[in-house]
Amino acid sequence: MKTLIAFGLLSTLSALAQGTFNASNNYTVPGASTKAYIFGFDGITPLPKANGKVSIQNAFDGSFLSPNGAAGVPLTLDGLFFINGLVVPGVAPGGSANILVRAWDASTGATWADALIGSPMFSGLITINNLGGGPTPAATFAANSNWTGLIVGVPEPSTVVLAALGVAGLFFVARRKN
Repeated sequence: MKTLIAFGLLSTLSALAQGTFNASNNYTVPGASTKAYIFGFDGITPLPKANGKVSIQNAFDGSFLSPNGAAGVPLTLDGLFFINGLVVPGVAPGGSANILVRAWDASTGATWADALIGSPMFSGLITINNLGGGPTPAATFAANSNWTGLIVGVPEPSTVVLAALGVAGLFFVARRKN
């Protein structure tokens, strides 16, 4: 009987176990010469700590895993973030999860969605493997994910083409009226 009760308790606890990870981009990607930074608009300079924000969402259901929800957390250093103890609901320790890392310049909006309205922004869909939990240490971006960095606010080529066509159209309309 005691064995049956112990087995039932273990089954219940394992069903409630959640996978954990630590989100930090303070490492150099193998084969790269720089850290896995969040780069600013120029794609070369790390996003300044003064304005940089980052949020992490569960790609499965859109829930925020990082503190402060949609408002995100400030960068710890230029281009670098450290968010420890994140929990992915419904994913057991040892499992994998797809997450969205969203970064933005807070001077363009209080949230990533607000910043998106003003200018093109990017988020990175990454997979983090071997989530921790219980006696297993939390997974990290450096050891357990495909995170290589992110560039904030660089327009997609189609956006640039559409903008160029719009400017050309305005030029021809203005010329036609003269």
